[in-house]
Amino acid sequence: MQVARNDPCPCGSGKKYKNCCMRQDRIKVSRDLNLGQAEGSMLNTLYSYAQLDRFQYESGEAFALYWGGRYDLSHIDNLDTEDMRRTMEWYAHDFPTRSEQRPIIDLFIAEKAAELPDEIKAMLTAWANSVTGLLRVVSVGTNGQLNLFDCLRQENLQVQSDLLARIAHEGNLLIGRLYELEGVKRLSVMTMILPGDYEPGLVEYVTNAYNIYRDTHPEATWTKFLRENGHIFHAYLLSPKAEALRPLIGPGTPFHDPVPLRDKLRAHTAERAQELQRQKMAAEQKEAPVHRTRTGIILPGSSEGSEKAKQESAKPKILIPGRDG
Repeated sequence: MQVARNDPCPCGSGKKYKNCCMRQDRIKVSRDLNLGQAEGSMLNTLYSYAQLDRFQYESGEAFALYWGGRYDLSHIDNLDTEDMRRTMEWYAHDFPTRSEQRPIIDLFIAEKAAELPDEIKAMLTAWANSVTGLLRVVSVGTNGQLNLFDCLRQENLQVQSDLLARIAHEGNLLIGRLYELEGVKRLSVMTMILPGDYEPGLVEYVTNAYNIYRDTHPEATWTKFLRENGHIFHAYLLSPKAEALRPLIGPGTPFHDPVPLRDKLRAHTAERAQELQRQKMAAEQKEAPVHRTRTGIILPGSSEGSEKAKQESAKPKILIPGRDG
């Protein structure tokens, strides 16, 4: 559906489209247009594999971990595609399966890569070795090159991304999977952009978690920690620690806010719980035997066809609260 700049935003905010979701929608379109055919096709294949019935347990556990709770997903629609694609990227690359204790992408390579062209195998291997990182844009060069600073490892690096070179600006933060292919460092397609104001809080939050992790894994490196805990950046965005910064992201900005989807999941789950409770109570009331006396008073728990009930119904009486059943 084409939406004009001055039309009401389809999200229902009441704002004009240009002042609400237009900038983020254009970034989504640009991301898809910059996704190479081979890369896009392989991502679709990988994500379809990750949703096989054999991984039903893993997909449920991963969703609960990434979104910080167990939610009822039945009868829910219009889940944000940006959030779902980012969830799927992390799940397929990082979440270990219950039986093999390996990420799904590793199983996919072991089972499917033999029949794929060499260039696709190389791309899959690079993805499998990727690690989510927190990077600050130092400057944007020419021909899609970005000069970045790794906020956790405290080092500089150069990354190639035509898309990010167009939409990211100096001082922005990037949360994405860093990998190397054909000698060139790249960032995954679902890399998130945030304003630089998020850097101090994110660095403190993740560093504290890393230090706690090293108490039980003294030899752990940032790479090992982030491969096992890549969801930690998303956890921060959903936490109360980031609440004060939320006015900087969301509709009207180029920065995506995952909190609305989390709140939608919470509300839907609560509504479903209430609905199921109503259905349970209705079923119990329907199944409970009742008996109506000659005076018209319903006596729950009596068997309508029992001889005793018939005898009782022949004796009109006044029910006294607190004494009579």
